Amino acid sequence: MLIVTAITKVRQSIRIQLLTTLILCAFLGLLGARAALSFALNIDQTVTIDYSQGMQEINDQAKRAADLASNDNSLEAIQQMIETENLKFEMKQSALKVIVTDENGKVLYKTTQVEEEQINLHYKIRTVMDFAINHPLYNYEIPAIEQLRQEFVAFYPLTIEDKNLYLFVSGIPEGIVIASSNDGLIPLFSAIVVFTFSFFYITKRKMKQIESLAEGVKEIAKGDLTYRIEKKGIDEIALLTENVNHMAEAIMTNIEMERRIEKQKNELITNVSHDLRTPLTSIMGYLRLLRDERYDTKEQYDEYLKIAFSKSEQLKNLIDDLFEYTKLTNESIVLVQQEVCINELLDQLIEELIPQAEENHRSFIKNFSEERIFTTVDSEKIVRVFDNLLMNAIKYSTGDGKIFVSLERQEGNVRISVANESDEFTSEELMNLFERFYKKDQSRTSVAEGSGLGLAIAKSIVELHGGKIDAKYADYLLKFFIELPVTPAE
Repeated sequence: MLIVTAITKVRQSIRIQLLTTLILCAFLGLLGARAALSFALNIDQTVTIDYSQGMQEINDQAKRAADLASNDNSLEAIQQMIETENLKFEMKQSALKVIVTDENGKVLYKTTQVEEEQINLHYKIRTVMDFAINHPLYNYEIPAIEQLRQEFVAFYPLTIEDKNLYLFVSGIPEGIVIASSNDGLIPLFSAIVVFTFSFFYITKRKMKQIESLAEGVKEIAKGDLTYRIEKKGIDEIALLTENVNHMAEAIMTNIEMERRIEKQKNELITNVSHDLRTPLTSIMGYLRLLRDERYDTKEQYDEYLKIAFSKSEQLKNLIDDLFEYTKLTNESIVLVQQEVCINELLDQLIEELIPQAEENHRSFIKNFSEERIFTTVDSEKIVRVFDNLLMNAIKYSTGDGKIFVSLERQEGNVRISVANESDEFTSEELMNLFERFYKKDQSRTSVAEGSGLGLAIAKSIVELHGGKIDAKYADYLLKFFIELPVTPAE
């Protein structure tokens, strides 16, 4: 679990990824340096033998023997010590040779390996001193290839029984083999090469991701807002990639919205110009006939005047609908809301429309819930919605002229439906019903009674209240459905 968490943290942070990469590359560089060092030692190394430690051991034995003899004031102590130490040296190398002479060079004590009975004391001392000067104990190394092993002699003066004596301890020192290389740049160069190569290799994928991001931003900057950068990983670069894609999507959406608004504006101007011009042309035509007195009877005069007035009313209704729709599509519109009983509101409106329904041979069939349902709405605007749907049903019903109105509560909403027999509607026509200036026959050669804005206005009002409006056609019935939020019970 901890490993999975750690891996997730590393994948989420490019900073941790970089730190991990540096540590890994440094470790690989050290391994490369070590391998290069071994290789360098094999191809260019110098082997020497260091006798310093062995010489120091012999010198220490001689010093201890001299101190012991001086303390005991006898040569027997030297004999006992040397025999003990030789047992140790015989296991590693040749035994030590020990000579004790007087001031004339006469040998007073010697080990079994020594044959001399008399030595040149001055020559011996000078030889020992020359070797000590030329070959210090702390640094005596010779190349291994020379295979040279010299005997080392340690010299110490003694005073035993008031006599000046001289102690010489000699032996072959043990050597230590030392291998060294003079080429120290090879490991350093190898470490740098391995570090650089591994760093570039490990970061290659991340650099491709950054390059892809830069290329994508460049393409988007050129104006290709459909270009999307491939997202890889979950770190900051992946987050930046996602944000860039969202930015391009938002810009493209805004541009498309602006184009759609511009197109709608042009269509609105075109449609309004057409629908205003048609009744206005009729009004001007009939008024011209009246002005020029081109009528035969008083009844014809009244007919022309009636038509002109009717077209004027139609023109006024069109302008009112256009003005209302413009206000509703303005985001700054404020609804004057109050709590109303939707049952009573709809029932009262139906009662007011019964005369017009009967005049057109229509009848209302109500199916209301007995429960009183309350909702918070702008009653004036909601009445306009219901009035529009009911008037459309009165004007365009077919068959026996029955208009079915139902109201019921459904999961926090009140659902109102208005249905009437109608000519067949296709799915495309149903989708366009709520578009501005849409008329089923799509004909603009003459102006029908409606402005083509009624259902568009109704949709805007319902959506402003947080509701939905829809239309369906089935079994020769055109049904409109409205859903509005119900006021929560206290």
